[in-house]
Amino acid sequence: MRCDVCDNGERRPAQRARIAEKNGTTAVVLGVPVQECPACGQVWLTMDTAILLDEIFNRLLASGAEMAQTHWESAAAA
Repeated sequence: MRCDVCDNGERRPAQRARIAEKNGTTAVVLGVPVQECPACGQVWLTMDTAILLDEIFNRLLASGAEMAQTHWESAAAA
């Protein structure tokens, strides 16, 4: 599928870290499956991935730690 932002690249599967911050807490999820454009760098998440990522971020941010980190595969399996 062509990139709808730049129309110069084909979307390709990749894995990227995603970060969220709230009330002084930072949460990092490594290896999140995305699609990206190699030409402009635009990144897309599927709706299922976005919903699960939101749930993972909520758990991490509620942990009370200043910094919380996990990997997508282990967090998605939980």
